[in-house]
Amino acid sequence: MRARLAAATFAALLLPAAAAQAAGDPIMPLGEVQPGMQCTGYSVVRGTDIASFDVEVVDVVDDKISGTGPRILVKASGPAVDETGIGPGFSGSPIYCERGTGSQRVIGAISESIGEYGGKVVLATPIEQIVGTPVDAPHSGTSASTTSLKGRRILARSKLLAAPLTIGGLSRRLGAALEKAAAKRGRVVLATPAGPLGSFPVQQLRPGSAFGVGYSDGDIPASAIGTISYTAGERVWGFGHPLDGVGARALLLQDAYVFRVINNPIAIGDSIGSYKYAAPGHTIGTLTNDGLNAVAGRVGAAPPAIPVEVVAKDRDTGQVEGIHTNVADESAVDEPTGGTLLTLLAPLAVSQAGGTVLGGAPARLTGDACFTIGLREATKPVHFCNRYVSDIADPLSGNTIAGAASTDLYAALSLVDFFRDAPVHVTSVDGSIEISRGQDQAFLRKVKLPRKAKSGAQVDATLVLRHVRGAREVRKVTVQLPHNLRPGRHKLVFEGPDTDFSGGDLFEFFDIFLGDEEEPQGPTTVKQLAKAMDATGRYDGVTVKRGGRRKTEESYRAGDVRITGRVKTAIRITKTRH
Repeated sequence: MRARLAAATFAALLLPAAAAQAAGDPIMPLGEVQPGMQCTGYSVVRGTDIASFDVEVVDVVDDKISGTGPRILVKASGPAVDETGIGPGFSGSPIYCERGTGSQRVIGAISESIGEYGGKVVLATPIEQIVGTPVDAPHSGTSASTTSLKGRRILARSKLLAAPLTIGGLSRRLGAALEKAAAKRGRVVLATPAGPLGSFPVQQLRPGSAFGVGYSDGDIPASAIGTISYTAGERVWGFGHPLDGVGARALLLQDAYVFRVINNPIAIGDSIGSYKYAAPGHTIGTLTNDGLNAVAGRVGAAPPAIPVEVVAKDRDTGQVEGIHTNVADESAVDEPTGGTLLTLLAPLAVSQAGGTVLGGAPARLTGDACFTIGLREATKPVHFCNRYVSDIADPLSGNTIAGAASTDLYAALSLVDFFRDAPVHVTSVDGSIEISRGQDQAFLRKVKLPRKAKSGAQVDATLVLRHVRGAREVRKVTVQLPHNLRPGRHKLVFEGPDTDFSGGDLFEFFDIFLGDEEEPQGPTTVKQLAKAMDATGRYDGVTVKRGGRRKTEESYRAGDVRITGRVKTAIRITKTRH
């Protein structure tokens, strides 16, 4: 909420001044760029202040191989870059040159590395190609700017200085697990602080400013950090290369804060080399186009967003941990990547809140989680709850309860990503988790039934239980018998589920976003979709079935303990119940 208020305030202050500067800085045509020109580059290497460094034009590279246009080969030097070289986060850094006119003109922006030791010789995208990326991209997805980045050829031996996805607000071990998980799917993710201690003022974006293209803001901000290449009034361009290269977008345009440039100037193999350790700041506009030569957007109104609210409670101490984040809603531009990071970020909010509220990660836990997911096309929200029991530690999610709950939320949201039969829009995600220490579980040792009963009847029964690390208990309860039992003697099997587990590595959350997961045969109507999502809520009580049959029926669920185990007993059915 504070980020959105800041966006509105900033837009109101900035727009009158932007109208007076709509022309932007003067541009030097590529035909005037010559080897040996001594120029100046601009980028943020610490905080929000723009630093300058020297740039020499080495040559101009043609476009016979790339298919996306020529590039300018440049060499950077000076105190701002001598130690670290150029790496991710510098992409979009503008280069200004003077050639006999007495005034500086922008020739392009740093965009690609070529693997040279030290990272000081890089490629720049000419400014005409950057500003040639329209701010208002077509939504139909038919132009070249919507071509997928996968399989696209770029300059031989060069590598885009692609901005890694930075995700803030995560605990250290959850962040480390996420980085490792993303790497398994070929994605560079950096877990960073949510921002500097305290805050920093809203920044006016200008050439050389650090900025973010955000998927979310709030307590868990997720953003790609780069540099602004050019501004003209409220319009801005950056990166000098694609984010995903999918055309029309509706992402958060943000200012950013750079903690420092991480010094690793030897980029070998999969290493990204030196990079800016940075975090997004305030949402101050909308990123509207993700083209092949730049990303573009406008300062002003923020894009639509889906609020995600998760509250976790420690039942033993009363401690509460709350997470609120807003995830960019790209449904109006037809989800151009084919999926949404909501499917990743909402479960991460569950893992973060539930995994930290206890202040530790004990193995033996009991908990409940309930989720409400708003769907614009449904008459009522999807709602489901689950109970969890744990006897193993989960260092990835903080604890098994948080991990299992986040997996359940992922399963429900992924149904929306795979749904193709009608428009459907998630409007909100709300979750609550309550966790207590101790394993509230008992093993079923015996079930005593009446000598005879009718098919499908509810009958008095005696359960003999052995509590985990506890006492033996004899419990009088009412159980449901199976339906459609013929008269005669039957063997019945009573069975309860065992403990829960987290459900898999975190990298599975990337499958939909990266297009690596097969699309299952799922619901074909919104009503069926809502029903399937509701079904994420599971019955964790004792079931019953006739011996030798697969079909089970719900029989008895204890409110205070999960009953686990498998017991056989016999009963005589006297007459089919009508």
